[in-house]
Amino acid sequence: MVSARFRIVALTLVGLLACGSEPQPQATTAAPSATTQVVAATAKNADAPTLSPLPEKKFGAAITENADTPLEDIVRDPGSFKDKTLRTTGVVTAVCQHMGCWMEIGDAEKKAHIKMAGHSFFVPKNASGHHAIVQGKLTGADPLASACGHEGADSCGGEANGVVAKLEIEAAGVEFID
Repeated sequence: MVSARFRIVALTLVGLLACGSEPQPQATTAAPSATTQVVAATAKNADAPTLSPLPEKKFGAAITENADTPLEDIVRDPGSFKDKTLRTTGVVTAVCQHMGCWMEIGDAEKKAHIKMAGHSFFVPKNASGHHAIVQGKLTGADPLASACGHEGADSCGGEANGVVAKLEIEAAGVEFID
């Protein structure tokens, strides 16, 4: 009679030997099914980041400006927009993870560092990737180096995270549109 311990050891060895063997190729001549194609497409899109839904979409004052000023125009001639109320849009690329008191919007070529006016409101810390409408005043067109105040440049997005803001806007209101 074979002991239970011997059976366990024997089964473990068989399992280990089977794991080390090469799988046998199977000949297939049929074209991929629709299910296979859907699974492949889903796997390809699995790498795309999924955005966390935002429970609230509007922060601060209501957006009252009707005309959108593209970031590209502001970057091209920041002097003509300084201290004027403007409305612009962009994809959120970074958010203050301490309080939500700033965010950056833009793309690889145009960026704006958005500070929430006087810390009177804060945006969700998980807003990165969402599209935002910002209404506020252009307060600077300098690099981000000293824009972070209480947090310091290293925690601010900035160069440490590969993002250099070209513009600084003090937002009176922010609305997420996705």
